[in-house]
Amino acid sequence: MDIPDLNTLLDTGSPYFTHLSGAVLIVILILLFLTLLSTAGYFPVLLSITSYTPIIARLKAKGVPFIEPLQLRELMQSSSVQDCMSRLKSYGYLTDVPIECTPDQAEEELLLTWYEEVILLRSQAPRDAWLFFDAFLYFQEIAKVKRIIRLIHMDRSWAIAETPELWPEGCSPDLAAKLGNVQSMSEGVRLLQETRYGEPLFSVLALYEKEKSVFYLDHALDCMGFSELKSQMSMVQTYLASPYRDYIAVLIDIQNIRALIRAKHSGWNPEAVQLCLIDGGQELPMWRLVQMNEMMSVPDLLRQLSGTGYDPVLSPIFRTYPSTDTMLRMDMALDQYLLDTISRLGLTYYHTGGPLLFYLVAKEFELRNIRIIVSGLYDGFSADKITPMLITVQEET
Repeated sequence: MDIPDLNTLLDTGSPYFTHLSGAVLIVILILLFLTLLSTAGYFPVLLSITSYTPIIARLKAKGVPFIEPLQLRELMQSSSVQDCMSRLKSYGYLTDVPIECTPDQAEEELLLTWYEEVILLRSQAPRDAWLFFDAFLYFQEIAKVKRIIRLIHMDRSWAIAETPELWPEGCSPDLAAKLGNVQSMSEGVRLLQETRYGEPLFSVLALYEKEKSVFYLDHALDCMGFSELKSQMSMVQTYLASPYRDYIAVLIDIQNIRALIRAKHSGWNPEAVQLCLIDGGQELPMWRLVQMNEMMSVPDLLRQLSGTGYDPVLSPIFRTYPSTDTMLRMDMALDQYLLDTISRLGLTYYHTGGPLLFYLVAKEFELRNIRIIVSGLYDGFSADKITPMLITVQEET
């Protein structure tokens, strides 16, 4: 008996072909295809892409309007703070505060709304992204501690107890009341020993007392945050973690550059500065950071950035060093570099965590832009004076 070949079997006019045999063959082929995908490691990737699709669609529809130059220009054309608030409310912002609110009230409302949105986004995101969200939320807790530190530094500790929603985890009403009555930073740090933030703050308290700068306190808290981020990312599968790891690495680079330049500009002790450096950057390994810290001046330090992506960003700014606004312009340039980097990551990893990461980072810059515009209008600043302080996506040409 002759054995029919495959073409004969698939020929619908052949006596060997039936609809049942055709269906069975299709099922077998699909199973073989899925087996090959699974064996090659692509099946989990495809499942992950599918799980990210709904939230990517929602975020794309929602957008981040106030990092767009056009929307920002329209907002700055407001005739008054009240007009600006009215425009913001039409976009769904600051809906729970009156139009006549102060910039401080607007800022608090923006922060509270943002914290709530991040928690909501975590619940909607794929499980693969939860670890990053947990670390991101931890940074928000750190931001709440920084707020307390700044209020004490500015002799406004009385404001701490007024907004329970902005208390960090572990801050009880009793602790908040005590913090609201402190007369010095050392007293505040001593009270914060009740929380997990107390120990790192206490470790740099002497440096704060010497320099009277919150830089060291902020940096100690940031080190906690980066440690948590790196720990969480080590548990995420490689094919999903790439955008988050790239973001963390660039963020660490920027943090270290800021620390080194500010320290050198202010003449701080290099030994103390070295304690503030964070390992794990994208382009600046620890040995290079140590080398930069040993430089005698800011220009010498900047020359160590030659060949990195940060050199063309910072070199034009420091040509006029030491002008009075150099540090501010440095901060703005590095923030712009970060947003540009995140925009690229959002496109590179479009089908997984890229758009989610872009939204989270861009949203923080958007909220800052809104705070700057509201405060600027409140203080009577012109649009020309406000614009250089804003961080925006690249305008399409």
